[in-house]
Amino acid sequence: MAEVIEGKWEELAGREDLRGRKVRVIVLDEGERREEDPWLKSLHAWADSHEPVSHWVDDSQESIYSGTVDDPR
Repeated sequence: MAEVIEGKWEELAGREDLRGRKVRVIVLDEGERREEDPWLKSLHAWADSHEPVSHWVDDSQESIYSGTVDDPR
């Protein structure tokens, strides 16, 4: 039977009673963003400057390392 469990990710991820259970995560709010981290700040800037991909992309390990016609190696 489904149950609603709310809390911060850091608190819920470590709960032993949730291990092995099927879960669905719904983000209720962004909470505090840690923009003081330079790497995270640059990642957000990069993501904000790129259009989302609207088509299916094969990002499997096999496709990434398989080498293609466009492979510059």
